[in-house]
Amino acid sequence: MQTKSQATRVGIMLSEINFPNFPVMLQKAGYDFLIIDCEHGPFDFREVAGIVAMARRCGIEAIVRVPGVERAAITKYMDLGADGLLIPMVRDAADARRVVEFAKYAPLGRRGVSISRAHSEYAPGDMLTYMENANARTRLYVQIELCSALADIAAIAAVPGLSTLMVGPSDLAMDLGVFPSQDHPLLLDAVSQVANAAAANGLDSGVITANAPLIAAARRAGMTQICCGSELRLLTQGLKQNKALALTEG
Repeated sequence: MQTKSQATRVGIMLSEINFPNFPVMLQKAGYDFLIIDCEHGPFDFREVAGIVAMARRCGIEAIVRVPGVERAAITKYMDLGADGLLIPMVRDAADARRVVEFAKYAPLGRRGVSISRAHSEYAPGDMLTYMENANARTRLYVQIELCSALADIAAIAAVPGLSTLMVGPSDLAMDLGVFPSQDHPLLLDAVSQVANAAAANGLDSGVITANAPLIAAARRAGMTQICCGSELRLLTQGLKQNKALALTEG
């Protein structure tokens, strides 16, 4: 059950469309966060920088899903101003510790020091104070989508510096051998395991899905971070609805 007082936060995945003003629309619609998909999506660093800059102006948390646990990409996305990272295919606590090492400044991590850039809005002030505040602000979302991560979930949740455990249900269902089911007992039990491990360590937890029953199950388990669908899903549905509207007979 949910133990944190934080209300449910709702986000969406930006999968392919480079639209820098998308965060403005999200802010007007009451969303809390945006995940820019640089694992599967085609975005380059400059495109991500523009979207992130607008998100920060709008008060929308901008999270970048990186290709993997790679220092070069993590450094660039953090330096261009991302509020945090979503790390896919984390295998175990060792992977999670590497994420913290690359994304957080010393003494928590070993993030490269290049401070007078977009992430500090080019005015960091006292460097040591800025680095401390940046560590506190940077949110690290570990995506749980492998059986090895599920088996090591207690150790992953205990890694200092993480913010959120996010279930990736499609890949996790695939690894559990129950794909494409989104309501299989093994998957629902995994959701509960992740939520409980997060709560036991003071972390948030959530799920990336547009499946309503799975969202309901995740919320019952105590998850508060819901990434619901993508801009592509909304556009596809909207196009179908718009065509149906045009063909409506009076």
